Amino acid sequence: MAVTANQVLTRRGADLTSGKAAAVNLYAGTFAFYDASTGYVTNDDNGGANAFAGIVYQQCDNSGGSAGDLSVELITEGQVLVTGSGFSQATVGDAIYASDNYTATASGTSTSLIGRCTDFVSSTQVYVSIQTSV
Repeated sequence: MAVTANQVLTRRGADLTSGKAAAVNLYAGTFAFYDASTGYVTNDDNGGANAFAGIVYQQCDNSGGSAGDLSVELITEGQVLVTGSGFSQATVGDAIYASDNYTATASGTSTSLIGRCTDFVSSTQVYVSIQTSV
């Protein structure tokens, strides 16, 4: 389920960078990706074709503009609490992927790598040490 509102982000340490936004609304606390064909930051993982850029720090609404008109701040390092399904204690150490701009999974099929699980919280939440292509 793709997110259409800002999300509260729980994180442990982080570094920020910025990237030029595509003509989309990027919501705070959601996954962002580099569009493979344009290089702009978007909210679409494109079935795993777009590389993980980071987590949106503050909402950036460029939906009324042209690609590159605005820059978006991205969290590119640190541990973040992500939501998904099917997690267990055995997930710790495994690669974690994004299946849309908010849902995480341990499946690497048609998804984008976002990092490695560092802590199990519940069957629907884990902490991930994010790994970006930056």
